[in-house]
Amino acid sequence: MQAKIAALFAVILLSGCVSVPESVQVDKNVELLSYEKASADPEGNLDKMARWGGVIAQIENLPDATMLEILHYPLRTYGRPIISDQSIGRFRVYVDGFLDPMVFQKGRAVTVAGKLIGVEEGTVGEHKYVFPTLQSTGYHLWKEIERVEVSTIHMWPYQSYWGFPYRPYHQRIIIRGGQRQTQGAALPVNNRPAKNINNRDIDSRKEP
Repeated sequence: MQAKIAALFAVILLSGCVSVPESVQVDKNVELLSYEKASADPEGNLDKMARWGGVIAQIENLPDATMLEILHYPLRTYGRPIISDQSIGRFRVYVDGFLDPMVFQKGRAVTVAGKLIGVEEGTVGEHKYVFPTLQSTGYHLWKEIERVEVSTIHMWPYQSYWGFPYRPYHQRIIIRGGQRQTQGAALPVNNRPAKNINNRDIDSRKEP
């Protein structure tokens, strides 16, 4: 009995020592932008700092950057996504340079930090979708304890910036076991200008 109590206290102490990965840390005085606020009023929240996470749904390698489309999940206190069978939406993030699709595979858990640069129109299957979009300042690819296969998305309806609620539809999620190495990288902030939803600017210039 005493051994069980001691083990419980050890777990509590260890959990209290866990911190957010350095690559996605921000200054303590920075108020982080939530996914809900960014979706409801993207223009009013441009250039605000966010730390979001989820699982990779799509990856696209561009000439000077990589675009990740991520199924959003809330984060634990130490920054890891809390994966479940429901999500409130998707977002896109642009990372300078090349990310290998064989490493950043669909279903991998990832946490990113970055500034909101606007929204982009796209599709999920044949369903039209508006993606809140970040320019990354850092990312952390989590060790693969759970593998998630995303076929469609189940979104909670709420009032959006566009004046109509998102319509929910079902999502099939498959949990698979596996082990991968944890990876992360901190990136400099881009001078990416915000663009409208019909255009995308990939400006790879870095701040001095």
